[in-house]
Amino acid sequence: MADSVKTIAITLGDLNGISPEVVLKALGTWQPPSNIRVVVIAPESAWQFWQKHLALEYPFHRIASVSEWPRSQKFVLFDAWQKHIPVEMGNWSVQSGKIAGEALLCATRWASEGLIHAIVTAPVSKAALNSAGFHYPGQTEFIAEQLGVKSFAMMMISGKFRVALATTHLPLRKVAEALQTDKLVEALRVVQRELQTRFRIARPRIVVTGLNPHAGEGGLLGEEESVIITPAIQRAQAEGIEAIGPFSADALFGKFAQRQRAPSSGADDFDAYFAMYHDQGLIPLKMTGFGRAVNYTAGLPLVRTSPDHGTAYDIAGKNLAQPTSMIEALELASSIIADNG
Repeated sequence: MADSVKTIAITLGDLNGISPEVVLKALGTWQPPSNIRVVVIAPESAWQFWQKHLALEYPFHRIASVSEWPRSQKFVLFDAWQKHIPVEMGNWSVQSGKIAGEALLCATRWASEGLIHAIVTAPVSKAALNSAGFHYPGQTEFIAEQLGVKSFAMMMISGKFRVALATTHLPLRKVAEALQTDKLVEALRVVQRELQTRFRIARPRIVVTGLNPHAGEGGLLGEEESVIITPAIQRAQAEGIEAIGPFSADALFGKFAQRQRAPSSGADDFDAYFAMYHDQGLIPLKMTGFGRAVNYTAGLPLVRTSPDHGTAYDIAGKNLAQPTSMIEALELASSIIADNG
């Protein structure tokens, strides 16, 4: 294919959950731009099992290496294992974690070699990954470490509603001690840079939440706002980053929901929200865009997206999973790499 063609690698995720189903359904309906091609990293035996089980047996070309990709094929399969891999529907296993982790290693190796331009990761089980020896809080941290990236940020996206997180997969009791002014400033830099370069927003506006109820209530309910968060915002502003806050998260996201019902003049709209911890930012986003939202990793040398849901073992194999979020993840990844040279 011509040099202008961009490649997306999909890692199939946990073979025992709904990940293969949403990937198969997405690729059966999604129409990529003319300069986008897709490779799925998955055991061929498991791929064929799910095709047959779901009656989604459309043709799929298998390649032995990215360099041997036929010009005529938009979608291909790469089997890094070359052996039969059994599927245990509805249950995570050490083996499913091992396969998921090895697929991520394959994708990040290709990324390091410049062979792909985006990674779309289907959902995995963190328990399965860890049982197989891949000790990461999630795929975000896994990919960042493999690519040698220390400054990155998890960002969930639903349309123009973008929520970046200061901390990701941490127990709630550890969040406060994880917040540091230097780290917050660096995260704000990463988010601003991503909005400018990948989302083509010349002067992004980022609004920052507090950690405590009522953003600390002047220190009465906590001092993190005055000691850690506000100094980070001030330092970011001194660097030219349009960050404001910290604001009480409940009021801030409540105003967003109100604007969704009755759009304002746009004067108080923001290009991204910067929340202090996982549920603080993701609950409002998923309430407005669940099933359509996309997990995006800012700060990587290539685009990485993922659906907003998990492995859903309870419905695995029942043909009930909806591919909407996977399609959105593919659409976002393809739109960015297609538009960025």
